[in-house]
Amino acid sequence: MSPYKHLTLNDRETILVGIHTGLTQQQIADRIDRSKGTISRELKRNGGRESYSVQAAQTGYEQRRLKSRRPRLLDRPELQRLVVTYIVDQHWSPEQISARLRFEHSGWSISYNTIYRGIYLNNLGEPLKSRGARGIPRQLRHRGKTRKVKGTVNERRGRFNDAPSIHDRPASAENRTRVGHWEGDTVRGKVGKAGLVTLVDRRSRYLIAERVPKVNSSFVAKAVIAGLSVLPNGRVRTLTPDRGTEFAKYAEIESVLKASLYFPDPHAPQQRGSNENTNGLIREYFPRNTDLDLLTGQEIRDFIDQLNNRPRKVLGWKTPSEVFFGKKLHLI
Repeated sequence: MSPYKHLTLNDRETILVGIHTGLTQQQIADRIDRSKGTISRELKRNGGRESYSVQAAQTGYEQRRLKSRRPRLLDRPELQRLVVTYIVDQHWSPEQISARLRFEHSGWSISYNTIYRGIYLNNLGEPLKSRGARGIPRQLRHRGKTRKVKGTVNERRGRFNDAPSIHDRPASAENRTRVGHWEGDTVRGKVGKAGLVTLVDRRSRYLIAERVPKVNSSFVAKAVIAGLSVLPNGRVRTLTPDRGTEFAKYAEIESVLKASLYFPDPHAPQQRGSNENTNGLIREYFPRNTDLDLLTGQEIRDFIDQLNNRPRKVLGWKTPSEVFFGKKLHLI
């Protein structure tokens, strides 16, 4: 560590008093515990003994210090705009932005800690809309969600006596080595109104979502068939849906798609972890009691596209679209 200490405002006031009382440079240096050379450079830099000004000397020092500092990465407008866009418009986390820049070998390199510091330092340079507003921190992704404790809720759903069990599912579905093994569930909107049928590929986390006017077995079966039947051969191998009665027409789905369906154990949402996690992400766009009838089909597709083109840590910072279709995209 350098032993050099910068002159303070009090030091400069002592220098000025020493000049006015006729002290030599050495005597001034002794009073503030500095070298004579430090005093000599200070006077030479700021007009000499005849014109020395404490205020001018301090201002000049502060300006030189600012110029000598390494500029903050987020002071660069182009990078700042990019980070703000991906947080606010695309709902990426700072970690996803940082990692995706590395993954694409971008010219930018910034850690997610630096992004977080920029957010909490000055809201990434974005003006706050009102006094007390939280700004960019409010746009960050919510983490964690409340779960029901196993055994505390009476199970009244999914009483399929002859339903195929998840324990009979192929190994490639269990270990996620191939695309085409799907998990299915529903995201309900306003009570009694439209909902979403969500289908997630276990390998790639690629999402397909279809809106239904009402969450019942007839509409859900049609939505599942419509969402998966348009995929290329080999992209629909199995489906593991929720045990809700909305999937009661699973035999019809099996027959049309020529794919096997398997049901998880009761009270075991972790057996469909990819779908559960994705539904949590969807809830960031469509909170509970959202009236999905008020959204256009294009608006819903835009949200789904954002999720499919968001880099995932579990995929090595690739996106679900890239893994599912086997093509690298340039997103940044």
